[in-house]
Amino acid sequence: MKRMLLGALGLSAVLASCGDITVFIPDPIPGTQPSPTLTLEAVTGYNTSYRLTQDVRDQNGQTITAGTNVICDNGNTQMAVDVDWTGGLSRLYAQFKGLRTGDYENVTFYPFGSVDYSGSGTATYTFGPNTAPQSVGKSIGAQAIVVNPVTDVNVKGYTYVRLQGLDENGRASNIVESVTAIPVVDCL
Repeated sequence: MKRMLLGALGLSAVLASCGDITVFIPDPIPGTQPSPTLTLEAVTGYNTSYRLTQDVRDQNGQTITAGTNVICDNGNTQMAVDVDWTGGLSRLYAQFKGLRTGDYENVTFYPFGSVDYSGSGTATYTFGPNTAPQSVGKSIGAQAIVVNPVTDVNVKGYTYVRLQGLDENGRASNIVESVTAIPVVDCL
């Protein structure tokens, strides 16, 4: 599976302050036509550098089970998102959509590299403290995620991962979204 390194440039720390992070991707991306050849199939999974070691309760009394990946909003969190597609993918656009908020922030396009017809890849990026997501640059390469156990957290909210791609002619794919929301927490 190919890995690509993504980063979100210029996002405000305000986005992370409530934990429900919303970034908006227009459909299709402004100035582009829909792609007749590129289809993003699914966000097939995600991993972060923090995982709960015990069950915790969120602000609504719901249980988040041990083993769940979380974004530690008060520290750097690496995240990897697996995506499948058909056709040729030349660029990938990522966003994080808050579960309850209606606010939005556009995210910059990120080069995937040469057009890739492999049909699957992993986007990796890093959320900075109180600024999820935050810039890590635009380079592409393998990124190992070291998982850190988390035992005590304050749940701030949840976010979804959304992705949209561009084909070799700069035309926009559909948008795919993660099936589950990712807890955004302060790790204590």
